[in-house]
Amino acid sequence: MKKLKQLAKIAGNLLMLAALAFLVHKFMKMDVDIAKLTQPRILCGLALAALTLTAVVVCNTYPWLAFTQSLSGTKIPFRRAMPIFTRSNLYKYVPGNVFQYIGRNQLAADMHISHVDVACATILDILFGVLSTGVISLLLLGGAIGEVLQEYGKNFLLIGGIGIVAAVFAAMLVFWKFRDKCQSYLLRYRSACSKENRPLLLRGILYYFLQNIVSAVVYGTVLLLIFQASGKAIPPDQIFTLTGAFLFAWIVGFITPGAPGGIGIRESVMLFLCRNADWEAEILLYVLVLRIASILADVLGFLIGMLCGMGKGTQECTDE
Repeated sequence: MKKLKQLAKIAGNLLMLAALAFLVHKFMKMDVDIAKLTQPRILCGLALAALTLTAVVVCNTYPWLAFTQSLSGTKIPFRRAMPIFTRSNLYKYVPGNVFQYIGRNQLAADMHISHVDVACATILDILFGVLSTGVISLLLLGGAIGEVLQEYGKNFLLIGGIGIVAAVFAAMLVFWKFRDKCQSYLLRYRSACSKENRPLLLRGILYYFLQNIVSAVVYGTVLLLIFQASGKAIPPDQIFTLTGAFLFAWIVGFITPGAPGGIGIRESVMLFLCRNADWEAEILLYVLVLRIASILADVLGFLIGMLCGMGKGTQECTDE
């Protein structure tokens, strides 16, 4: 068992190095024009977005941890889960788009809880994260949702249908092969919805909506700052629409397998909505600023988690 843990630690470190390498590669591919980012309003927007998204990266531990505690019945300190969550978050830069979720199961080994509990908590985290983003984006898009669904609705139906069929097939296969274990987990998970656990689950679910509302306000503010820097006017309703489009584009990118060729998904969705306006340069700069802010937030979140983990380790050594 000790040797297995050592191998897992080595694999995790190698994965971290790979994630950092791919992150640097992604940043270099952006072909950033520094001159465009030196304007005071754009710098303010970049700083605001980076700081907010850093807080989001760290705080996003909370709902996942709430689900994990409810399913496992184990009280887990935030400081134990946050370093694992922020470290795993960097794994999304490794091709495959699954390693960030697999990495979270380190919590199961550290806290001696079931890997199934952590995996199920991650699935709930994904489902409610996508659902809340979808609801907020639809509210912000308003009347433009018809155009967006007409353009991208087929992707949702096709990929969503394939995903549902695959999930049902996988669930049936697992249940057939591990029927007794599945039944025991289902019986145990019923207690997760008990009266005592409901407040914890509800807080976890409500967190996603609060987080998306805060993010939407920041995204809209950054968009306004970029237009002010360019000297162009943008109607208030378009700020809501384009902010909603940015959130919607995240969902499109999340469910679309593989990397898009040519123009990115977020650029394509937003340029589609403002195709009759002369805003292409501002929209492309907006997406670039938020991408840089997102990368900075992922790195800063990882560093905060690492420092927290080091402090936790020192505390445990002192206690011993």
